[in-house]
Amino acid sequence: MSNTFFSYGLIAIPFVSVVIIMAIRALYPKPYPDIPHNKDSANRVSGDIPDLVPLITATNEFSNSIFRITTQKLGTPIAQFLFPGIRKPLIVLEDPREIEDLLLRRNKEFDKAPMALDIFQPMFPKASLAQYTTPELKAQKRLWADVMTAEFLHKATAPRIHKATLELVELWRLRISVSNDKPFAVDEDLQNTTLDAIWVSILGDEAGIIDHSIKKLRNKIGGSIPFDATPPRGGFLRDEVRYISDTIARISNTPSPKWAGKFETYTPRYQRFRSTVTREISLLMAAAIKRFQGLDVETLNSGDTDRCMLDLVLRRLVLQSRKNNNAPLPDPTKDQNMLDELFIMLVGGHDSTANSLCWFVRFMEAYPTVQSELRTVLRAAFPGPEPPSAQAIIETNVPYLDAVVEEGFRLAGAAKGNLRQAVVDTSILGYHIPKGAEIFMNYHITRPPVPVDEAKRSGSCQAAADKHGDGLRGRAGYDLDKFEPRRYLVKDIDTGKETFNHYAIPSLAFGGGYRGCAGRKLATLEFRIFVSLLILNLEFTDLPEEMRSMAATEKIFRQPDMPFARLKVL
Repeated sequence: MSNTFFSYGLIAIPFVSVVIIMAIRALYPKPYPDIPHNKDSANRVSGDIPDLVPLITATNEFSNSIFRITTQKLGTPIAQFLFPGIRKPLIVLEDPREIEDLLLRRNKEFDKAPMALDIFQPMFPKASLAQYTTPELKAQKRLWADVMTAEFLHKATAPRIHKATLELVELWRLRISVSNDKPFAVDEDLQNTTLDAIWVSILGDEAGIIDHSIKKLRNKIGGSIPFDATPPRGGFLRDEVRYISDTIARISNTPSPKWAGKFETYTPRYQRFRSTVTREISLLMAAAIKRFQGLDVETLNSGDTDRCMLDLVLRRLVLQSRKNNNAPLPDPTKDQNMLDELFIMLVGGHDSTANSLCWFVRFMEAYPTVQSELRTVLRAAFPGPEPPSAQAIIETNVPYLDAVVEEGFRLAGAAKGNLRQAVVDTSILGYHIPKGAEIFMNYHITRPPVPVDEAKRSGSCQAAADKHGDGLRGRAGYDLDKFEPRRYLVKDIDTGKETFNHYAIPSLAFGGGYRGCAGRKLATLEFRIFVSLLILNLEFTDLPEEMRSMAATEKIFRQPDMPFARLKVL
């Protein structure tokens, strides 16, 4: 009998060995056919991860690290990042023209990728950022579409941003008076100012964070000036937004953002965030609805009473109820679609702009010639002596200002990259892209793109170049790592005057197309007002050598490691 067991054992050894070998091979990366990838990574279970981790540790930039070890290492506009075999590769794309084409003209072939949704969906399942393109999403986007029209933003939002910016100028004048010509950190002030601006623009309520900072600093300087030390109304909001921003950044860097986010929703801290912000928003909703219910249909139709974005949406709900013979009005405080969208607008609407403005401050110190030229054209456009109004800043044609704003967003790269998923079998640059493949795109182009055979581009990409030209091959495409607004300026053939050319190079800072950033117009308006008032009132002077670094840390958005400024009052 012992011989029989021994015989069975001898037979089993090869079988077990084969099973083990097959199991190990199943763990090896499975590259998509023909698309460039690191050959060495394909021959190890861990794929490209061993090359990625030390680079992220050294630089604190997740997205850029992926680009460096794939497309940039291989010298190709498209490549694969290889995971272990339990997960499909990530297709990496760095060609700006093809990215723009994919976003603007190929929406039927690509949608939001699961990896992108997983970051937001557990905590904000009904926000537009957490949904695929469905009829429900389209209805939700229609509900909020009019709050981002130029007409509404100019009427209801621009004055609020203008006020917040002037408060920041006043705060920085006070900081200058006590700084002894030394640099100070600007990131928290910019975060607070943009939060003040977005809170009042969306909800019509004054957060008062910068005003509180002004009074506190005046008291410190004057000594005897009365000061109420009670935290401002917006203090709770600042803490909650910081918590959720840090949380999203943290879970996005975990192996499974979806499950990390799901777990977070059960924590007392997340529950406190939801209850605190929902309570404050609900109070504002109830007050707005009560005000609208006291108006007649004609006034409700006019929209003259809208003071913020929430007003517009709620007024239309009341109007619809009135037109339907006073049909019962759904309780908006119980509408998770509305609450989740508001949460995301508050977090994304202030954090991204604050980081872009932080980069703008760094650029003004690093490029004094640009700063000087910008101030010259602004003084010519707004001779003063009083600061220009929000309306004047919006309506006055200043091509160089437009160029500075566009270049500021481009070089800041606050949103470094984004993900899409192929919803059909398709191709990119001549490579077959199977249905379900996820594409990671670089929105922050700071180096010349790798040359591509024009015949390999999509027909819509070629048609766009025929219409607008390929600026990346001309003057506009030089020195992409530098802050150069003049890349967007061209001379009008008829008048000889400089004009702003939005199509000079692909514009990727906000994504694009149907799934692009809904707040693009708001952010551009905010940036334009901030830039104008800051440059007209303050000068950004040289920083010490140790503070001139342009290194960054990537969380939800990419932020400078040295957010300092040394200022002079003009």
